[in-house]
Amino acid sequence: MVNRKIGGINVFGGGLALYAANGRIVGGLGVSGDSSCADHNIAWKVRYYMGLDNVPGGVNPPGNDNIVYDITNGKSASGWGHPACSADATTIGQALPQQFPIKHTP
Repeated sequence: MVNRKIGGINVFGGGLALYAANGRIVGGLGVSGDSSCADHNIAWKVRYYMGLDNVPGGVNPPGNDNIVYDITNGKSASGWGHPACSADATTIGQALPQQFPIKHTP
């Protein structure tokens, strides 16, 4: 990788981009220390309360970037599914406030 740009964003449980009101990425937030489901739930709530959850689009059906639990028989319907870590973490993740994508111009 010498003299080459490492591209893209590596997304994992507990890692979320921070979006300003106009939808531009202004940073990132990483939480690690528990299961990936719990890390995601904590990061998602922190970003929400910081007011930096103005997601311009995401993979979840409402267009946000919440964790997707849609794995049945080992296959994700969306292709973005995350295995459930525990019943409690799944319930918390599904109850997170729903943010919807904003419409903006780059």
